[in-house]
Amino acid sequence: MITGILGARGDRRGTAVWKPTTECLAETNRSTSVACDRIDGWMAAVVRVAVFSASEVVHPFDESAKRQLESMTGLQATVQAFMKVYSEREAHNFHLSECLRLGPQQLPEIYRLLPPICDAFGIAEPELYLAMGDIKAYTFGHTRTSIVVFSGLLDHLAPDEIEAVIAHECGHILLQHVLYHSMAQFLDAAREIGALAPIPGLSALLTLASVPVQSALTSWSHKSELSADRAAAAFMGSADAITRVMFRFTGITVDSPYVHSVQAFADQALEWEALRESRWNRVLQWMLSKQSTHPMLAVRVREVQAWAATPGFARLAAVAAESRQAMRCPTCGHRVDAGWRHCQQCGTALGSPAISAGQVPVPRIDETIEMQRPVLG
Repeated sequence: MITGILGARGDRRGTAVWKPTTECLAETNRSTSVACDRIDGWMAAVVRVAVFSASEVVHPFDESAKRQLESMTGLQATVQAFMKVYSEREAHNFHLSECLRLGPQQLPEIYRLLPPICDAFGIAEPELYLAMGDIKAYTFGHTRTSIVVFSGLLDHLAPDEIEAVIAHECGHILLQHVLYHSMAQFLDAAREIGALAPIPGLSALLTLASVPVQSALTSWSHKSELSADRAAAAFMGSADAITRVMFRFTGITVDSPYVHSVQAFADQALEWEALRESRWNRVLQWMLSKQSTHPMLAVRVREVQAWAATPGFARLAAVAAESRQAMRCPTCGHRVDAGWRHCQQCGTALGSPAISAGQVPVPRIDETIEMQRPVLG
């Protein structure tokens, strides 16, 4: 949403500053997102200031594992080899041809959950797709990011649980997990394909991706889920919805007629951790973790519940509530102003304005406009 621009003649109708285009693109970080657009020959960058930062939600296990991963000498060569065979364009073609892209005209009841999360996290809005499948979702694409949710989520989860899943996936974007996650998934697939038939590009990647690098990548990938769980819980205002999502993976559906307890399930994590006093049990638990792409469900529930009791969580939950309670279009979920007759994103009629006709909407403090010098060529 653009509330004002600094035009080519310097007429000031919003907060703006002159900077080279390269600086515009380089200043993206964990707490701001920059979307550049060409307006009358000038490069305009809409900067949405995030209310969340990655450092506020990152789990210590995630941070430690990522630091260890990035200290490994073979990682850079592995990333370079991966980028040679990794194709976001192929994934985009697949999503367009085989999945349903959600928007104001396509399952708006689900799509409108996305914009408030992106506003709170300060991230550019990813494409959101629906595919046939079990209760799962994934995020893909380092430069062109997409979230894919599967039909099982819509069939077996409550509306707030679906929202928590989307917030979890957006948490991966906020925390800049997507590239390494894509690598981890690609290496797993490459190992399976390589075992059947040698393919030059994949063989080179597997050769460069040493066992220690692959092991460190897998370990980090597991622990990164704990950070995304935190992001989802903070946005939702409590750990309740995201913990119920974990519970669904055990087989208890939202409409189950049986008596069940999420807390009793969380308590199983205490018993599981107590087993680690035995060296053999630690070996068994390590072997189990190697067979899964995510941490143990009971452990995830306990970890996010413990974090939800901290002052840091309470502050983030209060900030997220402002984004959730902002005036929004009932169709697409984007922010609207009280004086608008139509949503500027999807065109939905909003009824009579709450302010007098002709009154200029006040620019919101979480957005600013930066104009760039003309781009040559």
